[in-house]
Amino acid sequence: MAATSQTTGWSGGRSTSRVIVMDASVMSPKPSTPARTPVDRCASPHAVTPSIPTSTSATTTRGSEEDQDRRLTPYRSARSGRSDGSGGGVGTAQSSVVPPVPASSPLRLLHVHAHPDDESSKGAASTARYVSEGVDVLVVTLTGGERGSVLNPAMDRPEVWADITAIRRAEMDRAREILGIRQEWLGFVDSGFPEGDPPPPLPDGCFAVVPLEEPVARLSALIRSFRPHVVTTYDENGGYPHPDHVRCHEVTVAAVPAAADPGYRRADGEPWQVLKLYYHHAFHRQRTVALHEEMLRRGLESPYTERLAQWPPDPGHDRRITTRVRCADHFATRDAALLAHETQIDPHGAWFACPREVHEAAWPTEDYELVHSVVPAPVPEDDLFAGVRPLVADGPPLSVPGE
Repeated sequence: MAATSQTTGWSGGRSTSRVIVMDASVMSPKPSTPARTPVDRCASPHAVTPSIPTSTSATTTRGSEEDQDRRLTPYRSARSGRSDGSGGGVGTAQSSVVPPVPASSPLRLLHVHAHPDDESSKGAASTARYVSEGVDVLVVTLTGGERGSVLNPAMDRPEVWADITAIRRAEMDRAREILGIRQEWLGFVDSGFPEGDPPPPLPDGCFAVVPLEEPVARLSALIRSFRPHVVTTYDENGGYPHPDHVRCHEVTVAAVPAAADPGYRRADGEPWQVLKLYYHHAFHRQRTVALHEEMLRRGLESPYTERLAQWPPDPGHDRRITTRVRCADHFATRDAALLAHETQIDPHGAWFACPREVHEAAWPTEDYELVHSVVPAPVPEDDLFAGVRPLVADGPPLSVPGE
């Protein structure tokens, strides 16, 4: 499979951004081709390829026999850390043609999250920024949060526990209105967070144990319906090792290429090529250090002292961040959306231990990792739609460099 490398130098000789362009067959194998792992031109030691079982259970009533025999081919994380520590290139698994975006159509952003409240705790300020710019933002919530804990002491009451599913849906409605987004439920049941040594088995029928092709089929159909230009989700660790978060990653990295594959579940709509796929990196050590140091500089007691003492530096993880979206002007909206999830967020707890003005001064961005792009995407960047905005125009399809 052919690959070409394009380089764009930075002034001052600080670093060089790389864009790796790979053959179209990496992402969309032909129907007759057996399943294979996409070529990873710049693999990270963190990369994990989910195993997707062959099954016809999700496709027995749709599509041809050829469709039913297909296996889904997931993305793999494609990154490289250069020896100078300045970041890495972005692997791009792509079709040979990028579909044009009509001038009358807004940019579209899809966030894929595991539970209600995740949309407010990860990327909410950058979401609010993009909504203010006219971007059409859809959050898809894979589970109902039915097995979530009540983390706000003021809400830890019998009547709340008795109606937790309805309450969490109402909280999601309020957060949706605050953020100005659209939101869809994918309809799976929260797996809960197993605790114990060893941890207990996951509940029957929960999201983390249903066959992977079931949520992949639902999410790929939604992608074809909404037609997002950019999709975000969690990294291979789920951001933290909740089974639903890890499963959310696995589902998304399989559904994005499946939605673009014209041979996959053709009854679910016209194929749609997502142009960029990102992972959230909401809570990382660099950010925490910056908040800690700014609080000390202002003579405030830092809530992060003990945590940082037990959190060793991880330069490899730091290099994964490719994209920092400035959104401090929208931190107030983020906080309001968080507080809408009353069962999950204690207004007097850890979420608000760092004053907003400290956060605005010390770390005014929300951070992401670009893992796949079908448009030229030199990194670092400061916009999830970098390389996409020029395509918002009428005209013939844009040929991808390196095809």
